[in-house]
Amino acid sequence: MDATARKIAIIEIMKEQRSVKISLLAEKMDVTRETIRRDLSSLEQRKLIRLIRGGATLNIPTNETSYERRLRIQSKQKEKIAAAFCEYLKEGDTVYLDFGSTCLAVAKKIKQFKHLTVITNSLPIINELYKSENIQLFVLGGLARKNEGSFFGKEAQNNLKAFSINIGFFSGSGIDTRFGLSNHNMNESDLSREAIKHCQTIAVGVDHTKFGTVLPQRMIAIENIDLLISDVADKQIITDLCSRTALIQTKNEVS
Repeated sequence: MDATARKIAIIEIMKEQRSVKISLLAEKMDVTRETIRRDLSSLEQRKLIRLIRGGATLNIPTNETSYERRLRIQSKQKEKIAAAFCEYLKEGDTVYLDFGSTCLAVAKKIKQFKHLTVITNSLPIINELYKSENIQLFVLGGLARKNEGSFFGKEAQNNLKAFSINIGFFSGSGIDTRFGLSNHNMNESDLSREAIKHCQTIAVGVDHTKFGTVLPQRMIAIENIDLLISDVADKQIITDLCSRTALIQTKNEVS
């Protein structure tokens, strides 16, 4: 692999992970650390990355929202999680898609179905699905959270009361054996908790970076999750879920 190919590969890796260690890149590309340092220095001069102690981080535009940044992080893993979730859907299902970048990955995958009803509070998901002839789309409405592009509030919660949902897909910024699935924002989490009440099957999709993280807003206890989809198998979580939850491991399919 020549220098140009290495630099392209480094940027692709950083689109997934945002920050990388020199030692990891050297091992992955089978070159010396000095070679990687030269590559990173060249990329920094082009303002594509920023050097940090022991590695580098991807340069992010200052006007980019946290949601836009998350779309690039662990994107391949999110696609695998979304594809695994679709295996549990059947034509005619009513599906709830919560807010977040992993849920958007699901929205992109479910357009393959010929007849689904989708309920969501996510503006990015609305934009993804509203032109699809095969999707009957219900929008909950409510107050808009600009940074996330999601709707929340009493109006959105009240609109859920009319629905009986076959399966709901939820994600979060943290999942822990004792605390369950958790997130940052109280208003969004209130709506997620209300949506969970209306779902016959509750699916949670999280990549491995979320394991062991606890955030202020608990959305659902670990024992109440029917289907957990991830790219890594946490043995303690599997033990606690017992026979109630199927865990799909896509780790071997993700490079």
